[in-house]
Amino acid sequence: MRPSKRDAILGAALGVVERGGVSAVTFESVATAAGVTKAGVVYHFPTREALFLALQEYLAHQWQLDLEAQLGTPVESASQGDKLAAYARDSSHSSSRAELLLMLETVDDPQAYAPWHAVMSRWTPALDTDQPMGDAELDHAVARLAADGLWLYESLSTHALSPGVRQQIVSRLSALAHRPGGPGRH
Repeated sequence: MRPSKRDAILGAALGVVERGGVSAVTFESVATAAGVTKAGVVYHFPTREALFLALQEYLAHQWQLDLEAQLGTPVESASQGDKLAAYARDSSHSSSRAELLLMLETVDDPQAYAPWHAVMSRWTPALDTDQPMGDAELDHAVARLAADGLWLYESLSTHALSPGVRQQIVSRLSALAHRPGGPGRH
């Protein structure tokens, strides 16, 4: 299947962010990178905000696909532990500079954060509860937070973990995710 112009423009915009940061994204820079006219970009994304929201949705969708590949089974039939273990495995892969920068852009924008939140709420336990957690729920929360920390470490550190140590960490997080008695166990 031929990629759509819209997807090509989004890919080009990610490249612009990767090379020059968020501030480098203009209709002109994206059009040049995509090999289309400025009007072609504006046709698909009438405002810069629309382009950034589409980038958030595109990246969140790609993340969802990566998580499904890590899971290896239909997400609807997976336990919370299986989904959280897939999340931990996926977190052992670093992100691109563009992904990190675009995620940071969502901090104060609920609409831009919504695609990321949708993915996280499907794959990880909620952490915004005032209710005390049982041991299994606490292990799930620790596994989720540690997976997020692993992802950030792999993305930002100049000292990558060895594959063996990374695998040990992912195995430990998977064990926490599969602790019996947690929510959503089948």
